[in-house]
Amino acid sequence: MNVEEAEKLYANSIGILKEIQLKNGGCLATPKGERYPYIYPRDHSLSTLAFLSVGVNETAKKAMKFIFKEQLRSGAFPQRYDMKGRDASYKPIQIDGTGLILYTLTRYVNQTKDYGFARKNWGRVKKSVNYIIDSIYTEKNLVFTPNSIHEFPPTEEGLEIWANCACCAALRELSKLAEKLEFGHKRWEEHSKSIRESVLKYMWNSRVKSFIKNIRIRESSSVKIDPDIAQYAVAYFGLLPDKDKRVISTVKRIEKYLWNDDLGGICRYPKREGRHNGGYGPWPQYTLMICRHYINLGDRKKADKYLNWVLNVAYNYWLPEHISTRSEFEEYVKDFKEADILRKDRMIMIKNARSHPMFKKGIAYITPILSWPHAEFIITWNLYKKRFLKSNVPE
Repeated sequence: MNVEEAEKLYANSIGILKEIQLKNGGCLATPKGERYPYIYPRDHSLSTLAFLSVGVNETAKKAMKFIFKEQLRSGAFPQRYDMKGRDASYKPIQIDGTGLILYTLTRYVNQTKDYGFARKNWGRVKKSVNYIIDSIYTEKNLVFTPNSIHEFPPTEEGLEIWANCACCAALRELSKLAEKLEFGHKRWEEHSKSIRESVLKYMWNSRVKSFIKNIRIRESSSVKIDPDIAQYAVAYFGLLPDKDKRVISTVKRIEKYLWNDDLGGICRYPKREGRHNGGYGPWPQYTLMICRHYINLGDRKKADKYLNWVLNVAYNYWLPEHISTRSEFEEYVKDFKEADILRKDRMIMIKNARSHPMFKKGIAYITPILSWPHAEFIITWNLYKKRFLKSNVPE
């Protein structure tokens, strides 16, 4: 592990996240001129968690103030905002974003002891919690989501594991915060426990020895069992510890099927023809999730494997959304062009990928700077240093 290179990527990641935070507090998914100059609740929350990991609490507070100010009347948060904080959604609401915002609020308050901020926004918190509770599919005590982490309804709509784990963690931590504030929302804790119990009961598959991605319950009832990075959510959000044998088995299956043999790194899910924006390939933020698993297990050798891959992928200490081979990228361009679905944001992505220096070497860098992997790197590197280098980092 090259600590010096990791520290350079760490410092640059902090700079990038600060640079793309707007004056109003919103955290863009990419810089202006890139593919996603919007504020997505999920990416915004991860950037805020990274700020907390670094200890820049006022920056984190600025982000939290923005997101609660722009809450929808329903208590949910839209799929994305434009730079002025206006709803710019073009896909259904993603309830994991609401869960992540609430979870991030608890992390902010617990770290800063800013109970005044929590009290000031408690009415908004309750609206968001009620939105989640109203979305519970009572037959299974699991949250229904029309769209989630991979933003592809055929695989996301239903009782999806990432969304359920995010909402479970939010309700769990909010119930603890409510107790500190003497608000006494006992039923939030009960809902959290019931969601956790249902995830462990209905979303563990003994045949493949892994948690599953999704249980579809409406138009076409089915069980989505194939390997998916979202299955790690049970440990990512603390429903189970990384040492639990079910988590270990799930991660091993993810590694077996989602490690990219051509480029290295962890992919989101198995290759599906016609699905992948920019071509199929590995993603730094998902690779870092698996890295965190091994940090938590104390396995430095395996953690180094994944961290080294991320360091090698970083170009000028920038992390992309994902990478693919040039041939896979051009297959994507051809398929989408012939289907006439190369909208403006995709054309920006294609232009940036082809002009990237690595394209001449046969690798397409898709969305060369994305906030989420930089946030994941900050959090993961601080965890690594604390575990293996005995460094003092903010809690």
